This record gives sequence, structure tokens and C-alpha cells, in this order.
Amino acid sequence: MTKNQRVFELPSPRTEGEMSIEVTFKLRKTTRTLSATEIDLSIISQLLWALQGITWGEKSSKGKKTLHRAAPSAGRTFPLEVYLTLSNGLFQYEPERHVLLRLNGNDAREELSNAAITPLNKEAIKTAPLTIVLTANNKKALSATPLLENALRFVHLEAGHATQNLLLQATALGLGACTITSYNVGTVYETLKIPLDNRPIYLIPIGLPEKE
Repeated sequence: MTKNQRVFELPSPRTEGEMSIEVTFKLRKTTRTLSATEIDLSIISQLLWALQGITWGEKSSKGKKTLHRAAPSAGRTFPLEVYLTLSNGLFQYEPERHVLLRLNGNDAREELSNAAITPLNKEAIKTAPLTIVLTANNKKALSATPLLENALRFVHLEAGHATQNLLLQATALGLGACTITSYNVGTVYETLKIPLDNRPIYLIPIGLPEKE
């Protein structure tokens, strides 16, 4: 990645692996002690594809094309937005083109770690080479239903579906991860400068498990 480049094409995801899904069920666990070792771009590509990548597409009777993902979405609204903090900047994932968009070149991991409540979660974000910030686009979420209560329920269920895919993929790749849901939302907004209608749901530090 060059400093001034804004769009980064990701390697194509693979659809076959060495570990069965049953084994990933057995091995998946929360890991907060993570190595600072950088993760290869091909690994990041695979993680993002499992989380929100395009898996297949279809055309409706009116000719409109819908691009589906591994996790179901209420009303096919796909309200989730994915941000990544890496050592060389803040990025946003664009599923349709399977690319990363560099939003800025700042390493926000240490500042973002201040959003976490517990010391272990703070250290995980500060140390991990990658933290995924999963957010919900409020406008897209409300397009599935006029009822705010339902929109919130739908988007949280979808975030859970998608994040489990991510965690199982991380397990299959030999990575550790933890899902952080207790954090100061204001600090996340202040650090990342993301749009206010993109509401943070999960902070997910990912990296190689640190050997004890």
C-alpha cells in the first residue's frame, strides 16, 4: 500500500479451506491477548469477505440486480458498514468491488483503545494489527421497516449473523479475535470521524494469538 493511494483492490477470496466448519465451531473462542504481528492483505480480504463480501447475485423480475452476502439481511437492505483500523490508516470496506477505501493515513488504534471500558479490551485494540468497527447505517436500517424498534432488532440480529461468520473464518485462519460491545460510543465517533448515521455496534480486534 502506498501512502497516497486511496483505493486498494483486495485479493480474490477463496471458497475452500483446510478446516471444516465443524472444527471451527469447536475451536472458536474469545482471544484478547493478541500479537502485534501484521496480517497479510490476503488474510484481511478473506476476513472481510466472510463478514460482508458478495457471495452471489440475482436479478428480479424488474431487472434489478441484488448482490447477496453470507449473512441474511432483512428486506435485502444490507445496512452494515465496515471500517478497519490498521497501522497505515483508517479504511472502509466496499463489498460490491471488494476493495478498501483509505479514509486517512492515521494509525488510530491507540486512540480507539480509549473507547473500551476494560483494561484487557483496551490492550487488545491497542496491540492487534487489525480492529474491525462494524456499524449500522441508520437510513438503510429504517428502509426495511417504518418501526424504529423493528429496525434496531433487525440490524442487531444481522450484525450477529455476520460477525459469527467473521469469527469462524478467523478461527479457520488461525487467528484470535474478540467482540467488544462495551465502549464509549462518543470516543469511537471522535476518533474515527465516521458519519453520525453510521452507528457503531461491534469493535473486533483480530490478530495472531499471543503465545503464553
